[in-house]
Amino acid sequence: MPETQVLRAYRFALDPTDAERAALGRYAGACRWAYNYALAKKTESHRAWMARRARYLDAGLSEAEAKSRIKADGAGLTDRIKVWDHHRRSLMATTSGKQHRAMFQPPAGQEVLDRQLAAARADAVATGRESLLLAEARTAVNSLKAEAFRAGFRTPSAMDTSALWRMDRDRPAEAGGSPWWGEVNVYCFTSGFDRAQAAWKNWLESLSGRRAGRRAGYPRFKTKGRAAESFALFHDVKRPIIRLDGYRRLVMPGLGSIRIHGTGKTLARLVGRGRAVIQSVTLTRGGHRWYACVLAKVLQDIPLLWEHIADDGVRTPYLTRAQADTAAERTGRVKQVGRPTARQRSGGPVGVDLGSRYLALSSPLRPGDPTSTLVEHPRLLTNHLAELTKRQRALARTAKGSRRRAKAADRLVRVHHQIAVRRASSLHGVSKQLATGFTHVVIEDLDLLALSASDTGVPGDPGRDVKIKARLNRNLLDAGLGELRRQLAYKTIWYGSQLVVLDKGEPVAGTCAKCAERNPSSAPSRSGYNCPSCGAVPHRHDQSTANIVHAARRQLKTVASDRGETLNARRASVSPGAHKGSRQAVSKREGTG
Repeated sequence: MPETQVLRAYRFALDPTDAERAALGRYAGACRWAYNYALAKKTESHRAWMARRARYLDAGLSEAEAKSRIKADGAGLTDRIKVWDHHRRSLMATTSGKQHRAMFQPPAGQEVLDRQLAAARADAVATGRESLLLAEARTAVNSLKAEAFRAGFRTPSAMDTSALWRMDRDRPAEAGGSPWWGEVNVYCFTSGFDRAQAAWKNWLESLSGRRAGRRAGYPRFKTKGRAAESFALFHDVKRPIIRLDGYRRLVMPGLGSIRIHGTGKTLARLVGRGRAVIQSVTLTRGGHRWYACVLAKVLQDIPLLWEHIADDGVRTPYLTRAQADTAAERTGRVKQVGRPTARQRSGGPVGVDLGSRYLALSSPLRPGDPTSTLVEHPRLLTNHLAELTKRQRALARTAKGSRRRAKAADRLVRVHHQIAVRRASSLHGVSKQLATGFTHVVIEDLDLLALSASDTGVPGDPGRDVKIKARLNRNLLDAGLGELRRQLAYKTIWYGSQLVVLDKGEPVAGTCAKCAERNPSSAPSRSGYNCPSCGAVPHRHDQSTANIVHAARRQLKTVASDRGETLNARRASVSPGAHKGSRQAVSKREGTG
């Protein structure tokens, strides 16, 4: 079986002492402070840019002209930053003993400044003042960038925010500093800056339409008590600090050794045999527990891989064919390495009908057990509604800010957390069985946001059957169908199978699986299906799963494989590289020309 490196996360529930729990809270607070600090810098720069744009728009300029004018206004400051940054990089290379080989052409109008800085570097090398000059260059670059950020010419990145924070961190808290920064690990601030950068990027990409899914709003500040407590720690993999101490303790920088629930035997043995390298750890508070998610690069057996073979014979493995095809767009070819396991080949493709009560399968989930074609959801939220109602009422009867309210909130959060953990455990078991038991796992591309939308309507147009729709929405969200699809997306790659997502609008519920005749009057809510053509009366689950498999086979036939040519978009068996005359002849012979 071929091997390749994959990133895997190992999640451990921590068992900290009171002192360790307080330290975890401080680290999470530092990460939240860093996020708010970075977001404040970005927001300040963005508001300054919007103010400049508004002035130009009020003056009668168009949107494009206003943006071009703002760019021209900041060109001089931007060019100065480029020259000073080249000066800083050259000094860094000199102090580290490396040669700075990057060719630099100073922007127009900055030639005098570039010559002055070059002379200062030469003088510093002669007198041994490189380190002192480097500190001055860093201060100058950061000051110029801060000026550009305040003016709205640039938006600070995560690295820019980190540089600005180093200038402000020793200031008093009233002046925006963090004089307590030495009490926590510096990676708490780094992870906060990175998360602010990710939130800002998501908003920009969603605003421009480059990001799919629900519209991401403008990033908001995190407040204590409402935002999730979480932070990330990193280390040098060549000199690892994050490691398992035995099987029951986890060592982390700044926090020391913390006991874990359960055992870390699997990860510890992989690291001991040299098959895993720990990259980072993310600590998150969920309910009344702290969890450590250890990210490791693991050398894993993958039943099916795709290799890109370059023209010079270099082989590069990829987990999916799409990645290998992208690498082979310019040169080389793609070769399949390995094949699905015997159990997967015997299972073949399986159609999965996603429902709020059952997961209906076209084949038994457990071989030899015909009753396993219907997998019932545990309905954890429904079964705990009475307890949640009791806890919510107890919370509502307390005074805001009181100690009793804090205890009541903890009891309510604990129940919600237990429901989430048990749901995740159930979905992990089902997704692994599907990924390891079949060659293809076929599901529908459901719009869960639209399916679970409220039906209350508006004052002038009230909704119908609001209570029934609300109960259906609760059951859909309780099933966790979106999480199941997310788990199948990466587990099918790990275990050598393939996830096939049908196109939206595929008529799997209103089409007869026997004669392929559609019945538009057949409602998906009915348990049976009546075919007006052949008279078949199958069960709705059998009908849907069979149609899902049929649709997947049609979809897979139109995708090129490594076993010869398949049908093209016009359903013609013609190679893309065939001669033009032969293509025309085949088209005439098949009646398509």
